[in-house]
Amino acid sequence: MSNTKLPILETERLILRAVSVGDVDDMFEYASTEEVTQYTTFKRHITKEDTSLAIQEVFLKRPVKGWPEAFAIVLKETNKMIGTCDFWPIAKNDVFEMGYALSPKYWNQGIVTEAGECVLKYAFEEYGVRRMELRHIDQNIGSKKVGQKLGFIHEGTKRKFIKVKSEYRDLEYYGMLKEEYNERTR
Repeated sequence: MSNTKLPILETERLILRAVSVGDVDDMFEYASTEEVTQYTTFKRHITKEDTSLAIQEVFLKRPVKGWPEAFAIVLKETNKMIGTCDFWPIAKNDVFEMGYALSPKYWNQGIVTEAGECVLKYAFEEYGVRRMELRHIDQNIGSKKVGQKLGFIHEGTKRKFIKVKSEYRDLEYYGMLKEEYNERTR
């Protein structure tokens, strides 16, 4: 699991490849929207410099931390980067958390589920993940639905755990064990 360089993965509609400096314009397009950032831990990007800094300081520095690169979600049809889907270690013993962000223009089209299934396959079958976790604030119904479609099991709620725009919100926790993934994909 020391491998931080990820392969290029493909699905029917998507190419999943490492986030790169060339993604600034496409990432800014969605990272500058309130629709996306209202549910994320990152603040809305005001300028493209914000996005460039995020790519340089967050995404490109992941391998330095020993984390796998983040996958950019790219539409095959247009070669446009429309979001990210990634996973990172949160505990010893091969425990990781999965996260994703997607341009609102592509919501409700099954894209994050399609990307998530591909990333889970890679994480469990090739990368050596033993347990994958997923969390979202209680208001993020889209993430809840994606987690359910991917087969995550709701494990609990941390009440008033995270501050979002001056209000404390509940945080929903989900998990998936490698055995559960294997059973689901048989």
